[in-house]
Amino acid sequence: MSNGDLPAERPITLDPFRDARIDPTTKGFPTVDEPIPLADVARQGWSLDDLLPPVLVLREAALAHNVALMAEYCATHGVELAPHGKTTMAPQLWRRQLDAGAWGITAATVGQARVMVAAGVPRVLIANEVTDGTAVGWIAAQLRDPGVDIVCSVDSSRGVELLAAGIEGVPRPLPVLVELGHLGGRTGSRTEDHALEVARLVTKTPQLVLAGATGYEGTICHDRTPACLEEVGLFLDRLGELASRLRTDGLVETDEAWVSAGGSAFFDLVVERLGPTGDIADRVLLRSGSYVAHDAGMNERTSPFAHLEPERRFHSALEAWGAVLSRPEPELAILGFGRRDVPFDQDLPVPFALRRRSGEQLDLAGSLVVERLNDQHAYCRVPAEISIELGDLVGCGLSHPCTAFDKWRVIPVLDDDDHVIDAVATFF
Repeated sequence: MSNGDLPAERPITLDPFRDARIDPTTKGFPTVDEPIPLADVARQGWSLDDLLPPVLVLREAALAHNVALMAEYCATHGVELAPHGKTTMAPQLWRRQLDAGAWGITAATVGQARVMVAAGVPRVLIANEVTDGTAVGWIAAQLRDPGVDIVCSVDSSRGVELLAAGIEGVPRPLPVLVELGHLGGRTGSRTEDHALEVARLVTKTPQLVLAGATGYEGTICHDRTPACLEEVGLFLDRLGELASRLRTDGLVETDEAWVSAGGSAFFDLVVERLGPTGDIADRVLLRSGSYVAHDAGMNERTSPFAHLEPERRFHSALEAWGAVLSRPEPELAILGFGRRDVPFDQDLPVPFALRRRSGEQLDLAGSLVVERLNDQHAYCRVPAEISIELGDLVGCGLSHPCTAFDKWRVIPVLDDDDHVIDAVATFF
């Protein structure tokens, strides 16, 4: 496992521009007579007003800004980036991240990794343990392909044994990272001593090679209060001590010793505590993924850049637009989107704009509140002084891009003038 030349090129078996189409079943898009390849979307002359609400849209300016900002941050701080691909499951966006300098793409499952490899991603970090026999068998098949690099995590002796048994006889060993966890968290050895035991077992297993250590700090807490930052920092210190011990004890078997962590909320602490001084590891690999689309909710509140000037912050690229269906009470508007269309697991949608049938658009930031959702309806509280009519469109910012993308098979991309200039296909 190194940061040298990429694996040899291999055929791309999944190409959104070839395999995805806009057709009469594509949610949110105008009705078309014949299927339209994604590559032809920009030539259709569509705008936001032509889309069929409810619709989720992406803003090109925000996508480009976010990709460039994170790439610049990583380059400036001397760390690598393998953005978590589960956020979008969109090969087109993975390609933009790779083209901006990302080391590879992170997956949570072998199912996600399979999509990434099919889409031509040369390096996939599975930030999880793999114990299912079929999943391990898929990894074994990739180890026979010189065009693919796969890395995954281990946190137990049994996990090591299952991986080794499933990849017996392959031409090259599988690089693994021993994972450190925390009490109440998900995967990961709960103590450094246990992680070291697992690491030693890896070094005695010919089918595997130890590449370093990994952990995930995002389940420790969910804000950036001083107490939370201190708790996250202490965990990262433990991870750093483990990574350093692996190297000084001669357990790392790859050319470079790696340490990997970093969700979207605390990647700055990862750089601060594990940074590229060479004392802890040769390379630090961040896995932040939500930044590419960001949001108007939790990611905005917890972003390390939230206190900076606008040009140095991530921008929300996600918007949901729904029509006003009913005004059954003086201060209630029922909007035509719901749980089938927008995320609701972290925050409810936040109205920011009203687009009248005449084309006039009004700024509604802070004026309307979505109070609850049904499957296809949003209950929006409207102050008496704001005039909203049936057929008007309400635009909303969203919270949690992971559960926004997975509700849409194809998402239109808009420029600043509301023209549809692209479409992004997802493969969940």
